[in-house]
Amino acid sequence: QMPGWTYYDTQNGFDIWENEYYIPMGFYYQYYVTPEQYEATAESDREMLLLKAMVLTDEQAEKYAGCIEPLPGFGSYTYNDAEYYGDCLTLQAASCDEFSHDNYGFTAEITTLSSRLVFFSVPYESGWSASVNGEPVEVEKVSVGFMAVEVPAGTSTIRFEYETPGLKLG
Repeated sequence: QMPGWTYYDTQNGFDIWENEYYIPMGFYYQYYVTPEQYEATAESDREMLLLKAMVLTDEQAEKYAGCIEPLPGFGSYTYNDAEYYGDCLTLQAASCDEFSHDNYGFTAEITTLSSRLVFFSVPYESGWSASVNGEPVEVEKVSVGFMAVEVPAGTSTIRFEYETPGLKLG
């Protein structure tokens, strides 16, 4: 047995296992930490910290104060399997309802009770643009190089598109 995995089926001679703690693409955090707090965390624990909180600059934290809160009790967390599983389930519950991609980018749909910053584990590049419910929004570089956009309360459709900078000009 592998902790966190459930046997699903055997096909073509291969066992198929399901990860019970898989986090879908696109989710929101309740909490954030600053880059200084992230750097002060032992390198071996940083991946676990990123299950608890998004990394935001002081300017981003101020800008999105209504969407996300500072991580309470920073520095007092233990990082173990139980915490890992709990954090994964929390993010599963805060994830997008739908996600699809095409040759130009990707689309996601999420329902939230309040305004939130929705995180995507897609590397930030200057060629990305985004819209929420058809309106352009700012793409934020968060968590040491990934992307997030703000969505209002309710059901929102998020669209990201990528265009290589300078390609059309060239």
